[in-house]
Amino acid sequence: IILIYVIGLALRCWDCASNTNTLCGDPLNITDHQTLFYTKICDTELFETSKRICRKTVRKENGEQVVIRQCSTPNVDEADIVDGPCSGSAISGRNVIESCHICSTDLCNSATGTSITQSLFIIALAIVSYRSLQSKYNFL
Repeated sequence: IILIYVIGLALRCWDCASNTNTLCGDPLNITDHQTLFYTKICDTELFETSKRICRKTVRKENGEQVVIRQCSTPNVDEADIVDGPCSGSAISGRNVIESCHICSTDLCNSATGTSITQSLFIIALAIVSYRSLQSKYNFL
């Protein structure tokens, strides 16, 4: 029972790279088959103090766009980021990074561009604004 509880708390991330599997590219081909083989339970190491995150990086390698989805440990300056762009230290390096995003909910590193959370927030904001205007001006 304890094992089931611990696995239930563990974060699951997509774990693949488009240069070794074309189904990992954007948009991600999400199927039951893919979920079984290309997701990973992100265990926190015994003495690790920070919680694991999912990371999606899009970069150029030899002129080709490569999408990398993985479990990761946040950098020191990413400790307070729950869902958002990676820190500057995460995107520096020899390959050209086009985008980098970290998140902390199950399979959250599947999104392309705008995250699902951001899209839902915008929709909710639009509905609340509409309802507010509707009640203020008494129209349908």
